[in-house]
Amino acid sequence: MSRAPGALVDRDPADAAKTARRAARTLGSAAFGSVALSMVGGYVDTSGFILLFGLFTAHVTGDLITAAAAVVQRADLGAVVRLAMIPVFVVTVGLVTLFTRVIHRRGAGTLAPLLALMTLALALFGAGGYYLKPRLGHGNALVVGLVGGMGVAAMGIQNALMKGALRSFAQTTLMTGNLTQLTIDLTDFLFPPMIAGAAPRERARLRREAGSRVRTSGLPLLAFMTGAAAGALGTKYYGFLSIAVPTLVVATLSAVALVRSRRSS
Repeated sequence: MSRAPGALVDRDPADAAKTARRAARTLGSAAFGSVALSMVGGYVDTSGFILLFGLFTAHVTGDLITAAAAVVQRADLGAVVRLAMIPVFVVTVGLVTLFTRVIHRRGAGTLAPLLALMTLALALFGAGGYYLKPRLGHGNALVVGLVGGMGVAAMGIQNALMKGALRSFAQTTLMTGNLTQLTIDLTDFLFPPMIAGAAPRERARLRREAGSRVRTSGLPLLAFMTGAAAGALGTKYYGFLSIAVPTLVVATLSAVALVRSRRSS
């Protein structure tokens, strides 16, 4: 079936997968991209947790759990704010998905625009927290929700990236899966599967493959923990101004992705 030139038609899934692999290469190796974004995820989640009275920005499941517990014990505005982060996250991911489709239909890369969008969200998160700090200090739940929503939106964009343009990377915000995979890979490395009739060379190959997977799942986990520690330290001394660090990191990644995508086009 023919279509008019320039018509917006969804791309074939196989073509979208190729686009995702090409977009991932613009950041260099998968290890580099996973490490950089894992540090950002750990930094932002820890900073938000400290500055926003226990509100999670990357680990939204935590907000759902703490809100449910608060509702059972004593319903208050804080529980409502935490529950509100769920639709903020959902709406952000939905809008990013639609935005990505539009970019795909036009044949352009999605990585640089989404990283730029994430940079903007992080900048609003840091700036909003800094200028609204006097009201935050009084535990104003509505202000906490407003500032926290900006952080949740930024992490929603990052999560959408990990399911789209960077789908070949390890997860950078949800470490439970990485920790599970790391444990499995370590077990395979230390105790390679006993295959009937397999030569020692085959077991050595399986161990090497497991060692490679250990690095793939372990590096993002280590980076997330490093980012979390840096976020706690930065928050202690600089408050919301410290959000400038992950903002600059993502801005740099966005610039690199833009330059490399133009060179390869």
